[in-house]
Parts: sequence; C-alpha cells; structure tokens
Amino acid sequence: MKIVGYDAKFKNDFIRLNLAWISLMFKVEDEDIKELENIEPYIKNGGNIFFALDDDESVMSCCMIAPRDDGDWEIMKFATDDKYKGFGAGSACLKACIDYAKSLKIGKILIVSNTDCTSAVHLYQKFGFKQIPVDKKKFPFERANIAFELKF
Repeated sequence: MKIVGYDAKFKNDFIRLNLAWISLMFKVEDEDIKELENIEPYIKNGGNIFFALDDDESVMSCCMIAPRDDGDWEIMKFATDDKYKGFGAGSACLKACIDYAKSLKIGKILIVSNTDCTSAVHLYQKFGFKQIPVDKKKFPFERANIAFELKF
C-alpha cells in the first residue's frame, strides 16, 4: 500500500467511494453533491485528497482535507472501499491529512460525522480528535450529529 496526494486520475474513484458509503448508510444530500462536483477549487485553495493505493494502483481509501470558507480546515470527505476494510488504508489516509495540516501549520482540523459510524468515530478518537458541539449552521448535513476537532 502506498499513499499519494491528489491526482485527477483518481477523481472518479473519490466520488464513487464517497457516494457509495453515504448511500449505504444515509441519504446523499445537496451539500455532498456540491462538494464532490467541485473538488478542484478546494485543491486550488490549498486542500488535498490523499489516496491509499494497493499494488495495482487501485484506490483502497481516500480522505480530503480542505479549508472552509470561514478559514477553518475540515476533513470533508473520507471513504474506504468495502473490500479493503481492515487493511489500515483509512487510518493511513487520515494520518496523511493530519501530517499535511501540521506541515501547513494549521491550528486545528474539524470533522463532522454520525454516531452510527462507530468505526469512524473510534478512529477519530484514536487519532486524538476531541468531541465538540455540532454547529448546524456551519455543518448543514442532516446526518451530522457529532463533531470533532484536533488541535495542534
């Protein structure tokens, strides 16, 4: 497994994986489509998407970190292909996002999630994220019922 930063050749995999996991557990919302169809502006503004690739360069997992309009940075989209769950690909992508934020001297990262995503919540806590109140104006997703931040 190797971790690589954003490359347009993996854009469709990023969209496919995120739509698949959202559809599996929740309803795809307008904000999801807005974010997934507008990756390039996030990248141009300093964001990145990290991909875990297997030996055949198939995307195992992906994680996007990007600045929000209000100046905060967020893990905005994060998904793992079902056939690669348990391989550590998601952890590796999240770590790459954290290391990227540290390299840019970003003070904190935000994540919103749902308590039904128990594996993800556990992963965030494992990496040191602390629970904070969910700001529904800032995070308009219907499914968002838990939020975290990691301060550096």
